Amino acid sequence: VTNAHDIAVQDIGNTLYLISNSGNILWKKQLQGKILGKIEQIDMYKNGRLQLAFATKNRVYILDRNGNDVSPFPLKFNDDITQPLSVFDYDKRKDYRLLVTQGKNLLMYDDRGKSINGFDYNSNGSEISSQPKHFRIGSKDYITFSAGEKLMILSRQGDIRINVKDKIRFSDNEIFLYKNKFTTTNTLGQLVQVDTKGKLSSTNLNLTDKHSLETTSKTLVTMTENKLNIKSRTVDLDYGEYTKPKIFYLNDKIYISTTDLQAKKVYLFDSQAEPIPNFPVFGTSAADLQKLDKESGLELITQSDDNNIVVYKLH
Repeated sequence: VTNAHDIAVQDIGNTLYLISNSGNILWKKQLQGKILGKIEQIDMYKNGRLQLAFATKNRVYILDRNGNDVSPFPLKFNDDITQPLSVFDYDKRKDYRLLVTQGKNLLMYDDRGKSINGFDYNSNGSEISSQPKHFRIGSKDYITFSAGEKLMILSRQGDIRINVKDKIRFSDNEIFLYKNKFTTTNTLGQLVQVDTKGKLSSTNLNLTDKHSLETTSKTLVTMTENKLNIKSRTVDLDYGEYTKPKIFYLNDKIYISTTDLQAKKVYLFDSQAEPIPNFPVFGTSAADLQKLDKESGLELITQSDDNNIVVYKLH
């Protein structure tokens, strides 16, 4: 409603807090477990008022602006939910689909908590190992995730849309859509891409087996040890323990952040791998970048210690 942003954070006792951009706790809510992945926002009543949608190990929650459960949520599950909740809005009409992953199986619900009959995924017998994502290329929808050594690419109904014959030894990275190809990395540190015909290509990026990948549709960022690679440029950072790089696209500009957890430094770069002035700053967790309030400039949100959140203003 105000075009401002709040900060959502969960503590070690599984309490979720919503904090205003001025630092006031708006509400707190005890949850059944740790939130898987990130919280999504939906507009289920199509009136511009947003709800929070997410999953814990045995629940799917939708909360309103004041932290109240939206009926009939939370949905309760006996079997564990094993990936973050995937929220799809295929036609950008706010007709949301909530996709729940349980081991080898997928369950699809609408935003009223009803099971979708037209969705039927026949498991290939392998555990689903990445969060299912929805991509649109041209007029076609693709739901994609890794299962065993197979890249699964499904239609909206859960049928195989593209049969990828080649096996992939997936790294721990997600599947991205980069230059209109389904893109991830393997355990050898190679970039693996599959086109809409199912053809696989791999590129050696000289990454170690421990590496991170993050992309937008046109920008590729990788990190291995202390080397941060942004497009074709490499930044040599001090040796440390770095969080997975995150890409932010704000005010028509790309920013990339990573935090050295050992040195407690948050780094911020532009798409040309140039450091943003006055960075690194002090911080003890991965950071988020957002326009929190109506004033010009962005805010970087991170932790200053186990109990405190700090916000830096970028001018």
